[in-house]
Amino acid sequence: MTAMVNNISTVYPTLLSMLTYISPTVKTDGNGYITDLEIKYNPLPANLTLDTYLDAVNFTLYTRDNPTDGEILKLNDVESIRNSHWNATKQTIIVTHGWTHSGEAPVCTTIRDGFLKVRDCNVIILDWSEIADKLIYSVVADIVPYVAHRAASFINFMRTEAGLQTSNLKIVGHSFGAQIAGLSAREVGKSSRVAEVIALDPANVMFQLKKPGERLDKSDAENVQIIHTCSGQFGYYLSVGTSDFYANDGRHQPGCGIDFFGVCAHLRSYKIFAESITNPKGFLGTRADGATAYVGGATLDPNAKGTYYFKTNSEYPYALDG
Repeated sequence: MTAMVNNISTVYPTLLSMLTYISPTVKTDGNGYITDLEIKYNPLPANLTLDTYLDAVNFTLYTRDNPTDGEILKLNDVESIRNSHWNATKQTIIVTHGWTHSGEAPVCTTIRDGFLKVRDCNVIILDWSEIADKLIYSVVADIVPYVAHRAASFINFMRTEAGLQTSNLKIVGHSFGAQIAGLSAREVGKSSRVAEVIALDPANVMFQLKKPGERLDKSDAENVQIIHTCSGQFGYYLSVGTSDFYANDGRHQPGCGIDFFGVCAHLRSYKIFAESITNPKGFLGTRADGATAYVGGATLDPNAKGTYYFKTNSEYPYALDG
């Protein structure tokens, strides 16, 4: 019975959410293997409004001066900017997470640490865990566009009041966070085009039938790179970016074992990207016509356009050259 619930809750989260209104919290070890499963009843409480949840979305700044001691930047609060280590002359990277995760999860902190190691920059972690970690999958999916709009409002506030340059802005997101990255960049783009979006195995379920403007698309920013590691299951399967990189076959990742649930493969995307930040030539993708380009990196390969495939090791370091 436990195995059955485990299978349904991870492979078919939308069905489970809609039919039973329970929220499975899947806990994994460092390799993405399931170690615990908690089932909880979490529809959107009738006494709480959408704004209540959106008000709990946090933007936390990290720089080389405060690499682990984050500073909360508040929407429409100029004093919170003035009292922080924000530096408008530096590149800004916004990083966000997906379902059941938070801004303190490795999906965010590993990428933060990688950027701060190789570049003197502003890293802002968008933490929307009050929604992502406490509500059922189908409700969270419906709220994703609202979180993206909140993120866009924050970016526009930083642009007009704190000197943020969208031409020097990179937004990185995993799973639902990848959809948020694209949708927020598109909204900001109505007034100022965002330079880059890096989408790490963007969420597939409840987005697979949506059109551009409702889900991640190459038109969201000047350069949209997608790394696919669990395509067609947890991750979006179509090539919709400026460049799309499919790790191994794009769905089954070496070292993940049988991985019935796809959790290990889904998480592999952020691990590959985080590694690429400090090893920018570690992952070389090849297009059907033989053209090559590098995956990820602190600076995206300007030659990366189209669909590529690449191989990885089964464990860290994932780059074949180590």
